[in-house]
Amino acid sequence: MNSQISIPSFSFPPDETTYVAPTWNEMEQLTIAISKQIINADKPIDLIVTLAKGGWPMTRSLADFLQIDEIASIGVKFYSGINEKLPQPNVYQDLPIDVAGKNVLLFDDVADSGGSLKFVSELLHQRNVASVTTATLFYKEHSVVKPDYFAFTANAWIIFPFEKREMGELLTQKWQKLDLQEEQINHYLKNMGLVW
Repeated sequence: MNSQISIPSFSFPPDETTYVAPTWNEMEQLTIAISKQIINADKPIDLIVTLAKGGWPMTRSLADFLQIDEIASIGVKFYSGINEKLPQPNVYQDLPIDVAGKNVLLFDDVADSGGSLKFVSELLHQRNVASVTTATLFYKEHSVVKPDYFAFTANAWIIFPFEKREMGELLTQKWQKLDLQEEQINHYLKNMGLVW
């Protein structure tokens, strides 16, 4: 489902990738939208497991809105750069607690390939959770997992407000390889709010 939040997309020829760059305010609005969906569904949730690092920023708000006290984090890496997927998932931070018997809300910022959600859902079931409910702020239609709850459908590459420096550097490198000049690169970055 798409919320009523309008998030603009950006295209910068000759780069063929389309981008969206949500603000912190838009991120909070999306988190509220997901929270309302979950509350209205009356789903039992004992614990939020958030995917590091993308799920971290909004997990605190989600826990507050849903009145969930327990939060755990797991780190699984699938990408090494823009649209550059790793051949195997890399678990670099495992869960610090026992999740057996818990009704888990598995949360991430985006269901992109869906690989992280699928991988961690299977891992949670192997650890004998009572149930897994999935939620993301953004959902991409090519994802192998459609989250139970999501707030916005976007098939563009998403640049989150907590990764401005990192993405600014990656985009600068990418656009330099496309022979764009520094002035044009800075103009593009400014359009998306990545220059600070």
